Amino acid sequence: RDLPEICTTVSEFNSAFFGRNSSTLTDEGSNSLQENTDLLTQCPNLAFESGFAAPGERNAQSLSEDRAQAVADYYTNNGVESSRITTSGEGEVGGVTSKKGGTREYRRADSIPQR
Repeated sequence: RDLPEICTTVSEFNSAFFGRNSSTLTDEGSNSLQENTDLLTQCPNLAFESGFAAPGERNAQSLSEDRAQAVADYYTNNGVESSRITTSGEGEVGGVTSKKGGTREYRRADSIPQR
């Protein structure tokens, strides 16, 4: 089967962001993942993903694993085969930000394309 060009050129997917100390998907996170799901449906050659925690969040390793699992569950509940998903919790991301609420970028799960 011929794959759409995007299946061979995509280098990143949308990230899903989470609330502080939470692994529950927000509406925004679900919307981002739906766009990814649409692409994954077209591209059976792709697999993915990792979860992260922000500096200062409780139980960073298990939280990042739970975030990755929340994304995996979203994908499988929306028709993506579980054999295409590898979850990995990356723990706490290092970094410093001076902006209020600036750690939001670290409270995420990334879906990293793997061919």
